[in-house]
Amino acid sequence: MAKKFNLREFQTALSQQLQAAASRDTAGSRLGFRVGATNWLVGLADTEEVLPVPPIVKVPGARRWFRGMTNIRGNLFAVSDFADFLGQGATPEQASCRLLIPHHGFGVNAALLVGGTLGLKNIGQYRPCEGGAAQPWVAHRYADDAGTEWHDMDFGQLLGHAGFLMVEA
Repeated sequence: MAKKFNLREFQTALSQQLQAAASRDTAGSRLGFRVGATNWLVGLADTEEVLPVPPIVKVPGARRWFRGMTNIRGNLFAVSDFADFLGQGATPEQASCRLLIPHHGFGVNAALLVGGTLGLKNIGQYRPCEGGAAQPWVAHRYADDAGTEWHDMDFGQLLGHAGFLMVEA
C-alpha cells in the first residue's frame, strides 16, 4: 500500500526552506576557477553561465589569446583564452576546460576560456592579502586556510579594459 502524502505539510516545509535559502548571505559566494597556475573567483551575480567548450571558429588576424567566435544557442560569442591573455601561455584543450560567460547585463557577448572550475567558494572564510593587485580587473586578493592565493575578478574592469578589447594582431 502506498504511503500517504500530506500536501499541506510538504508545502509548509518547502516554503520554510525557500525562506531560509533567500535569507542566507550570498554576498560572499563566488565561483572558483583555474587559469594557468592561478586560482580565480568571480561573483555569481556577474556570471551568466559556465559551459563545456563548443566548437570555436578562428578569426584571421587576431591575437593569439583571442581564440575566435562560437555560437551559443544562436548567439555569437567572442572567446578569449584568459590564461594566454594574462601571459601564462595557451590553455591546453582538455575536457575540464570551460567557457565562463559574463552576465548579459555587461552588454558584451564575450566568453573566457578557463582551465576548469573549482566549485563555489565562500570568501567570508578567506583572509585578505596585503598589497595591491597587478591588474585593474583584480578586485581583491584572498588566501584560504592552506595559504592558497585567490584573485577576485571584477568582470566590468576586464570587459572594459582597452588591452582586452584590442583583439587584432
